[in-house]
Amino acid sequence: MRHRVLCGDFAHFQDPEEEWEVGDFASAAAAQEYARRFIRAQIEDLRRDMPDATELRRLYLTFGEYAATDGFDSAAWVEHCIATPATRRAETDYAALEP
Repeated sequence: MRHRVLCGDFAHFQDPEEEWEVGDFASAAAAQEYARRFIRAQIEDLRRDMPDATELRRLYLTFGEYAATDGFDSAAWVEHCIATPATRRAETDYAALEP
């Protein structure tokens, strides 16, 4: 079974011209970890300019990039990332996980 992550940006949500897939991951868990790091990196980049949680959420959902894969609750993860800033580089290093 192929495990892939669908990525895109909210400014062009579900526009097939603005979405891309990353994969083939060895497992669902590996694809989910990539999606977690990808989203966290997006939020941390926006946090530099907007530390307020309400505005950070609005900016992410308007201009950020999303990641989706089977078994991954991205909405809950976004809320966690907004409430809990990353403290280590590895938390945002999604590129290190690319297959």
